[in-house]
Amino acid sequence: MEMRVSTIPGPNGENIVMRYLNPKTIGIQLESLGFREQDLAILAQEIKKPNGLILVTGPTGSGKTTTLYSCLKKVSSSENKVITIEDPIEYKLPGIEQTQTNANSDYTFASGLRAILRQDPDVILVGEIRDQETAEIAMQASLTGHLVFSTLHTNNAAGAIPRLLDFKIKPEIISAALNLIIAQRLVRKLCPRCAKTTIIDQNTRHRMNLVLSKEASRLPNLQELMSTREMKQPAGCPACNKGYKGRVGVFELIQVTDALQSIIRQTPDEIAIKNYALGTGSLTLLADALIKVLAGITDLEETERVVGPLPENS
Repeated sequence: MEMRVSTIPGPNGENIVMRYLNPKTIGIQLESLGFREQDLAILAQEIKKPNGLILVTGPTGSGKTTTLYSCLKKVSSSENKVITIEDPIEYKLPGIEQTQTNANSDYTFASGLRAILRQDPDVILVGEIRDQETAEIAMQASLTGHLVFSTLHTNNAAGAIPRLLDFKIKPEIISAALNLIIAQRLVRKLCPRCAKTTIIDQNTRHRMNLVLSKEASRLPNLQELMSTREMKQPAGCPACNKGYKGRVGVFELIQVTDALQSIIRQTPDEIAIKNYALGTGSLTLLADALIKVLAGITDLEETERVVGPLPENS
């Protein structure tokens, strides 16, 4: 096990946060992260492309690095040269050239990315797009024959495009460079040994259906899943931690189609992009989480804690 340690001074001493990194998690396959079958097919299609930008968004600790490393494992081969620039390198990946930013040597994301492009890579991972310079170089790299993976701090997938516009990137460049946006969170999985069954009350069912009903006509088996009268709750046993064991991803994908490219060129706000995505069958983070609730993978309290509350009755 490795860990990142952060300390800040407080009135009664140091506040310490330790983030544990388990090297074994890098062995997780893309198919095991929690993507729905339809979303996995979209992702598999996009990572086969020879160029373009794939962005993963979400807060610290939401599993972005694991998702990106799983993608790199899929595209890594003896014929593909893969180079990363990270801050820091969290896991060692065999067969991939990994580099780490170093402020003392002026090896930043931007300067490192420029240097990497002179190494003739096929695939590039930029740990995070933090500023205009890095965003511009990443976009140009994706337009000149490279498949680029990176992360961005936004609350959802639709917010990634306004964020790039905030970096003063031209809308026509964004529309041409961007292939796919993934937003994600991590929710705790219920322990399969001790999870208890509870009846979904009428009010909760109605509020869940307010989220899911918009997707029922497009997604197979969702109508049947919405009729489920029961869901699971944590209990607790010697094999788990207060009813939970392991975590799974909750995802929201927006694929940049020709139609969305036209919208991006009009410098849209987040609401316009979100409405387009919903109209083309994209699931919100909350909807994806509720599907996992109804499937008995996680519970409603955990979903509302991580993703957000259900809408009120209307």
